[in-house]
Amino acid sequence: MSQKVYQLLSNITPVVTTHGEGEKSIFITKQDVQTKVTQFAYGKLLPGEKCAGHFHPTMEEFFYFINGEGEYTIDDAVYKIKADTFFRIPVNTLHALKATGTQPLTFVYFGVAI
Repeated sequence: MSQKVYQLLSNITPVVTTHGEGEKSIFITKQDVQTKVTQFAYGKLLPGEKCAGHFHPTMEEFFYFINGEGEYTIDDAVYKIKADTFFRIPVNTLHALKATGTQPLTFVYFGVAI
């Protein structure tokens, strides 16, 4: 386990998301903590970028959107995203994310293992 207790976003090198579009700057992973948090990160999708539909059989996710506009499809429902929007994605729930505005869609999110 690491001893991370302080981190500046500007000091984190962004990486491409596991979904192949957008980027994330990872503050912590499950190796850094003794809790069931799997990852806490800052994410960014440029206009038109998306995260294709998928689900997590062993993790619940939480998203808070800071800037931009988008759409979050959760199961069969489509939700509009704007700044200050929060989502909880339950375990085994199909979800897809898309940046629809003219500015980057930025957000923080974390996963919790069940």
